[in-house]
Amino acid sequence: VRLENNGGFVQMATDLALDPAISNTVDASRYDGIELDVCYEGDAEKEDFNVHLKNSNCLRQFSSYRATFELTQGKWTTVQIPWSKFDGYGWGAVENVLDPSNLRRIGV
Repeated sequence: VRLENNGGFVQMATDLALDPAISNTVDASRYDGIELDVCYEGDAEKEDFNVHLKNSNCLRQFSSYRATFELTQGKWTTVQIPWSKFDGYGWGAVENVLDPSNLRRIGV
């Protein structure tokens, strides 16, 4: 990642379907949200990170539901994010509340 001209970012993303031949989504509606064990090893004392979720409402490549969390440098942290903290961005997502019953992709 190059930070020249204030640019650059890295994202790790994966499809959530366990068997795409059966369904390209997963139903996570029985859960309250997501939980991540994460560690930040950067230059700043604290840094903000985003979780992006996609479901069938996300009509464009850059449409997603996003939630932000803050990490302290050098410390493993368990982050819990309820579905209600995810805001829609882009066509399809901005008009609809996140429906966790048909999630298809996650990115951090």
